Amino acid sequence: MTTPTEPQILADTGGLLVTDDGRRVLVIDRRTSALATFAFVLGVITLVVGGFGVVALIADMPSRTLGAIFLAVGLVFAVLTFLVVRKMRQRRRQALKECRPVAVIDRKLGLFSYRGGALVQLNQVRFARQLQIGSSSPKLVAITPGGTLVLKRGNPFDGGIGNIDQILTATAKGS
Repeated sequence: MTTPTEPQILADTGGLLVTDDGRRVLVIDRRTSALATFAFVLGVITLVVGGFGVVALIADMPSRTLGAIFLAVGLVFAVLTFLVVRKMRQRRRQALKECRPVAVIDRKLGLFSYRGGALVQLNQVRFARQLQIGSSSPKLVAITPGGTLVLKRGNPFDGGIGNIDQILTATAKGS
């Protein structure tokens, strides 16, 4: 009996991972996009509130007490930022076998499957990046006869989607 080999990582943008075990290509969303945005917002609040507190404390303007309060609130936000970033890192270090794929390309059967969706013949699927309203990052989609399926919404704070659309297209054509 042969032991399964560790899947090869084709692409890793931080929040999105594509692996290949020879037969299947898995698209894994590590679910860190919301955490990355939250960490960014908390970091900005930390800098603004904490910075105001330091300046008010040093300059005694409007008062040292108010400066100390703002600095304390800034430190609380810094701790929250640290905890959110630590949670993101935990998800990124998570073992591949614990991650749930959002999409699977099965080379042997020539099928594409999407979490919660139907099986589609691989030759009927196209992978593309599409613009998102309200974001500077594109989203990764699979275009099937049944409609457009969003595999991952790009996030500039989480690494975006990189060139994963090209990798998946090449994989689908090579099968």
